[in-house]
Amino acid sequence: MQSVEPLFPTATDKNKKSKYLYLGKAGSEAHLDAVDKVTRRGLIDELERVLNSLQESYLDVCFGGETEPDPSSETKGLKEE
Repeated sequence: MQSVEPLFPTATDKNKKSKYLYLGKAGSEAHLDAVDKVTRRGLIDELERVLNSLQESYLDVCFGGETEPDPSSETKGLKEE
């Protein structure tokens, strides 16, 4: 696992901090557990994106597409004659 700034204790010196968390030897129970957590987090993120997309599509269908632009915003910057 990785963080933006060092916050994990290193495997060799607990007083030093690292940006990377040592998960153990590949294939160990801790390593497999971490891989599962990362995989689940990716699935959750993807499902959230799908739900947001469906919600936006539903609103487009229910309200006939995109909303009309505000006509008062079209006259900004124009001189009155």
